[in-house]
Amino acid sequence: MDLYSVTGFLIHRTDLKLTNYFIKQLKPYEVTPEQWSIISYMDLDKATTQKELAEAIDRDQTTVVRMIHSLERKGMVRRIVNDQDKRSHHLYLSPKGEEVKEKLLLTVQDAHNYVTRGIEPEELEQLKAILEKLYMNVQED
Repeated sequence: MDLYSVTGFLIHRTDLKLTNYFIKQLKPYEVTPEQWSIISYMDLDKATTQKELAEAIDRDQTTVVRMIHSLERKGMVRRIVNDQDKRSHHLYLSPKGEEVKEKLLLTVQDAHNYVTRGIEPEELEQLKAILEKLYMNVQED
């Protein structure tokens, strides 16, 4: 079988290039793509739990805890102990985190427009649908 006809290889190769491009776009803000996924999900006024974040970005909770610690050290995330369950925390974006989020929204939109240039909107919708099917096929594994 030809390597370039293997779907997993093609997706991985593309993912590497997209991730490297995105890392360069986020570098001035000292945020990684993984941290961006957390920042984009969180809110200044609405509490989020570590479990909700892990499910939202499809990462294990241990990884999410490390990313939250990093964002907390950067002053972008606030952690408040849950009064009902002292083992749990409510997570919020800090004002600095909200400011970074607002700035990054433009950067992320520009990056999206750049990497999808030349692709018609209906093609993008098809791509999203196909990727979702592939994801669902391996979700249980």
